[in-house]
Amino acid sequence: MSGRTGGDNARILLAGAGVRGVKWARVIAEAPDATLAGIVDPDEPRARRARDEHAPDAPVEHDFAPALTRIAADAVVIATPPDSHHSLVCQAFDRGLDVLCEKPLSDEMDEVLDLIARADDAGRHLLVGMNFRYLPSSQRIRHYAWSRELGALSYGHFTYHRQRDGNRHDLNDYVMTMPHPMLLEQSIHHFDLLRYCYDAEVESLVCDTWRPSWSTYDDDCCVSVLFRFENGVRANYLGTWTAAWNRMDFRWRTEFEGGALIQREQFEDLVRVDFDRGLGLRGSNFKGDAEAETPVPEPLAPCTAFIDDTRELLAEFLRAVRGEAEPVTTARDHLKTLLVVQACIESMEKGGWMQLRDVERRLLSGSGSSP
Repeated sequence: MSGRTGGDNARILLAGAGVRGVKWARVIAEAPDATLAGIVDPDEPRARRARDEHAPDAPVEHDFAPALTRIAADAVVIATPPDSHHSLVCQAFDRGLDVLCEKPLSDEMDEVLDLIARADDAGRHLLVGMNFRYLPSSQRIRHYAWSRELGALSYGHFTYHRQRDGNRHDLNDYVMTMPHPMLLEQSIHHFDLLRYCYDAEVESLVCDTWRPSWSTYDDDCCVSVLFRFENGVRANYLGTWTAAWNRMDFRWRTEFEGGALIQREQFEDLVRVDFDRGLGLRGSNFKGDAEAETPVPEPLAPCTAFIDDTRELLAEFLRAVRGEAEPVTTARDHLKTLLVVQACIESMEKGGWMQLRDVERRLLSGSGSSP
């Protein structure tokens, strides 16, 4: 009933029909080279709603294990809460299926390492849903870091202010009680973007986290980090799900020797500034917009957030399933971002700078695994 497809159309079994799962149902159903083979969710009415909207002929199952037996599939997409990921991925591997799992792969590092080892032993692909990499704005920032069109990369400043009320009906509610909700569910995306777009690994960091009194989350939902990357780049990060203004406020500024890139909205609005060094010697000391260099919008492809970026992630997965290309957004790469998250937690608890190599060495030696 399972195995890699020999044709051009991959049969994808979807586990999870919640907020993220519904988007996956749409993306898989609309893909020209994939079929939504079935949907599994303990909430069968929810699964049927997703099925009826996107793939009326797809079967719906309540439990994952029977679904793996009854539904012919070539691969699995898992969009369930993190505490279920290890079990579901293991079951999929036992059936010989490749897996794309939503982040985090697990909130337990031992489980992450175990899944990476199991993927290697089974000869299966294991990708993680870091789809923000595939936003046109992210790809453009990465291009500048690679091409050096604006000179050498120097530092970045990343801010994300959002009043995310966990009681909203259209949001996942499991994050309200999980430990480190901002770190594990949102900041993890931003840390991955910094690694990916700047094409550099974190060398060390110092972090603080906290919880404002009016927050709807049980644990810390504000994160502040200062990063040092191995290539000498610095980055300053502040992210929160508990703000005192309901306007979403996103700003990611990246400084190069010859100018700056500034992303002013979460999924778009990227501008380039070409630095005029001599301008600082002319005009007023504190320059307004009229005296400063003019930001020029970067040409970006149109993008429906959470859909088009997910399409690109699915395309990477399908190329891997068909044996056409080795994937980049893998569990092994995801481990590096999870180590950054773990270093943040340890820095907050111990109150100081953490060296990523020390964190990695301690965690991996304790598990008996290798990265």
